[in-house]
Amino acid sequence: MDLFKLGFRNIGRNKRRTLINAFTISVAVLVIILFDVLVEGQWNDIIENYVRMGVGHVKIHKNGYDKESERLPLNLLISNATEISKRISSTPGIKDIYPRLKAGGLISFGGKKSPVVINGVDLEKEEKIELITDENVSGNIPSEGEYGILIGNELASLLKVKTGDIVFLYSRTAFETHNVIDLEVFGIYTIGFSYYEKSNVFIPVDILKEFLGTSSVSEMTVMLKEVALAGVMSDTLIRKLAGFDTEVFPYYHYLPEVQNISSMQKGAMVFIRFILLLLALFGIVNIMLIAVWERKKEIGTMRAIGYSKSQIMRIFLYEGFWIGVLGSLLGCLFAFGIGSLLENFGIPIPEEALVGFNLPMSTRIYGKMLPQFFIRAFLLGTIITVLATLPSTLKASFLTIINALREY
Repeated sequence: MDLFKLGFRNIGRNKRRTLINAFTISVAVLVIILFDVLVEGQWNDIIENYVRMGVGHVKIHKNGYDKESERLPLNLLISNATEISKRISSTPGIKDIYPRLKAGGLISFGGKKSPVVINGVDLEKEEKIELITDENVSGNIPSEGEYGILIGNELASLLKVKTGDIVFLYSRTAFETHNVIDLEVFGIYTIGFSYYEKSNVFIPVDILKEFLGTSSVSEMTVMLKEVALAGVMSDTLIRKLAGFDTEVFPYYHYLPEVQNISSMQKGAMVFIRFILLLLALFGIVNIMLIAVWERKKEIGTMRAIGYSKSQIMRIFLYEGFWIGVLGSLLGCLFAFGIGSLLENFGIPIPEEALVGFNLPMSTRIYGKMLPQFFIRAFLLGTIITVLATLPSTLKASFLTIINALREY
């Protein structure tokens, strides 16, 4: 314990050297945490946008629909949606349930055509999940029973459509016949994701049911109070819906590419941490070696009065430990301050930078701080400082008393 205290006292003997070492490791810790905060915030934003765009936290289909989902089959629909809602609506953790009907089709205006996914939804109810709201719609939102359509800004630009125009919607019905309907463009929505805006249109679900000749729905999207409950809730709903001929999946089941990109980014983050800590390590090693050179006489004196080589080593290691704790703590404090700003104000991204980007990113990235970011960075910073002290520790312990006391 005396050696531990001695190591702590030693960091105050040369304040300049201590501050340089502490600053070196604090910068590495600060950058590591901020990278984690921004990446976590970015992926939270992407996941939330996917959830709002129809993926939901948990999704319920008729058995077999998921394997055929790319063709949006109308022969694998949920016919007992009301009964399912009653069975699961009281489950703790569920915020709301949104039945949806989806079909593939073509939209036509002025001789131009474009393939689209037709989403039949209760637009007034789904405003709660903030995908289609008054704020991001230019015009009006069609209500139940109204023959209106919402199209994305990108699609509107492609077809040269404006609110009030009449467009034609083509699709295959549940009876495998072709049908067409004319709808007024009530509004044009903008969500900042060009691919989605170009390929998705919205009409009231009762109108789409009439158009397709069905009373069923393609899916039931379940929104939860906390996204972290998605996995557990999926298992719970599978048990509750036993015998209902349904399949239940959490949101990440529908985002394999996003998960792959996230894994690659996490790998890149490990590499970045390694590089930052390696740079800090080399800087601290050089400074600590200089410290040993400056304290040769002190080391010789300590050896002369009875300190062993192992005790000399421990003193330097304890000194490195305390510098690591100080530097890591400072890095964490600075990171907390900057991270709070990122959580509240974010970093704006020009819309032009997102053109062609196939992930639904918002034009402002907000950070998200998690306790593990600070704990991990603090431990890494402390450990790397102790490791950086090892070369100087070994050099100090192997100095002979005569050489250490010799004038230089």
